[in-house]
Formats: sequence, C-alpha cells, structure tokens
Amino acid sequence: MPSVLRLSGVLVTLAAALLLAVQPSPGRPSGAPEDYTYLHYLLYLANKNPDDAGPKDRIFFKNEIVYCTGTSALADVNNRAAAMMEQGNYAGAMDLLEKALKNSALFFPFRYNLGVSCLHLRELKKSLLHFRKAQAVVPEYYGTYLQMGSIYQQWYRDNEAIDSYRQALKWNKNELNTYVLIGDLFFNRNQLQLAKKYYDQCLRIDHRFNNAVLGKAKVHFKEGDYYKALVTLKAIDTRKDYDRAYHYYYAETSFKLQDYKTASQQYAILLENKNDKFFITNSVTLIEHKLNLSNRFIEK
Repeated sequence: MPSVLRLSGVLVTLAAALLLAVQPSPGRPSGAPEDYTYLHYLLYLANKNPDDAGPKDRIFFKNEIVYCTGTSALADVNNRAAAMMEQGNYAGAMDLLEKALKNSALFFPFRYNLGVSCLHLRELKKSLLHFRKAQAVVPEYYGTYLQMGSIYQQWYRDNEAIDSYRQALKWNKNELNTYVLIGDLFFNRNQLQLAKKYYDQCLRIDHRFNNAVLGKAKVHFKEGDYYKALVTLKAIDTRKDYDRAYHYYYAETSFKLQDYKTASQQYAILLENKNDKFFITNSVTLIEHKLNLSNRFIEK
C-alpha cells in the first residue's frame, strides 16, 4: 500500500477556486469548467510560502485528507466530511460529499476526499473514478497518481501501477514516497534486489527518510536476517511522519526473536490506528490474533 504522502502542513492557495465555485463568473455560465482553471496554478504554489500567496482561503493535506481554510460554503462542507474521515466515518463522509458534488462536480477537494473515502471502504472502482476526475481537474498534483497506483497494485495490475508512479515522478521528482511505493511494489513481488534499488535511491536523497528505512528493514526481515531488521527498525524516528506498517514489522521481528513482550506492545499500538491505510489491505482480526498469541507466550 501506498504509504504515506508527506503533505502535512503543506498549504495551497485556493481563494479564487473557492469563490468561483460558489459565484458565477462574469460573462460565463455558472458551473463552467473555466471557473476552476485557476486551481491548476494555485496547486502549483504548494511548495511556495503560503504567507506570500495573499488570499485567505487555502487547502492543505493532513493524513492524506484534503482540508480547506476560509469560510466559504464549499470549505465548510469539505471540512465536515474531512472530520468524519479522521474519525473513521468514511461512509458518512462519502454520503455528505456525494450530495455536495451534485452542485460542484469539479471541486478538487470533494473528488479527492471521495477517492480516499471509497478506498477505505474497499469500493475500489468508485475510488479510482473519483481520483481520475481529480486528476483531470488538476493533472499537476502528483499525489493523485500515487493513490491511483495503489489501487492498481491492489488489483495486481502492476504495470499500470508503475505507470501511475512514473506520472507522479514526472510532476514531482522530489516526492520521496514515490520511490518507496515503487520499492514496495517490487517487495510484494519478492523482487528484493529491485525493491532495495528504489529504497536506496530514496535514501540517497534523504538518508533518514523513515519509509525508505522501513523498506530496508522489510527486506532484511524477508531475507530472514531478523537482527539486522531490528537494528534498522530502531533507526526510524517515530516523532516524524512514518508508515504505521512500522509497528507490524517491529512486532513480527520481535516475535521471531522471541521478544514476545515487545511484539505484544507493537501489535497493540498498531490496533490503536484502525483508521490507518494499513488496514485497507490487512485484517484487524488477524492482528488481534497475533496480539493474543504474543500475550499467551508472555504468560508461559
């Protein structure tokens, strides 16, 4: 699974798009696609200092969810849906956004958040549809390609997943998680040398990037070198953004090394994050079973 987009705290100016979405532009019909073309440029400002942008309304990403600042009606609806998503109420968010979408079909935050909600609800075809719509509105935003790639990966359509990740790199060669996601794809195919190539490529850009370090730990684990996997896992700084799969591999590695107490602790932490994308492709019941098994070994 895709792991995590490094987007927290990134602000994107959205004032023009929000205003145009609720007011007809002079000389053009209400709801015309041209009303949203400014969003292309506004998203391009993602890496600029938002204080220099000027307008009050912006969007930002937190835990792969799009939020809006400002007081417009669209911002209010989107943020209510985003709050539901944060609480794990993806069905409620989807219902709210689908109703709002009828009057604002080209509003990027609605489309993107609907894609994320459907993804968590395992409605992959609908999720892909919304991400494609979001990508059509704002082709410059690399994160949408990562989401689409993750869906193709779940369908074992690896060539299409790689194509999506390459599109992401086309728009942002510095997004480190793209390299990690390609590495994860090869890791899941048991092509460990190719996986390491992409993890290492990421680490050459940032030698402490948590998700790439986790990738190297996963390779050590699959190779059966559990001590090296554990040492690598301990190098991950959980004070920064990190993939919650870290807790799974820390638990699995500890269990292999017969440190059942640590395994139990890590499984328990993982279960505290049931809304995380880890559980899109992994069973809560299975992790609960592993936790109970670890506890039984502790009691012996």
